[in-house]
Amino acid sequence: MEKISGLPGSNRRGFLGWMGKIGVTAVGAVAGVATMSKPAAAGNWNCCNLALPNKFCGTNSSGQYVCPSGYSMKVWTCCSGTAPFQRRHACGECTKGANCGTGPFICSAGWVVSPNSC
Repeated sequence: MEKISGLPGSNRRGFLGWMGKIGVTAVGAVAGVATMSKPAAAGNWNCCNLALPNKFCGTNSSGQYVCPSGYSMKVWTCCSGTAPFQRRHACGECTKGANCGTGPFICSAGWVVSPNSC
């Protein structure tokens, strides 16, 4: 096996294994810091700013969101991300109100309408 200069007694496999361990550790540390440092955006699923972001509506057998009796789905769209990775999202709230801004709300919904199209 080939010796790596500057690392006495090391060989290529040992060096690559060592670099792999360092790489995994570094990536894990960066991911942990990124996760911890990202502020929680209350009421926000992507760009939707939902009233109930942690209570998604149920779906029917076709996979479409449905509202409980007496509520209707109010839907709007928004864009998130930067080019070329933008996404248009559909956002929805089941509400008894006249529009997406008035409650009472019972559940929320969100889905990607079209990738790379804002």
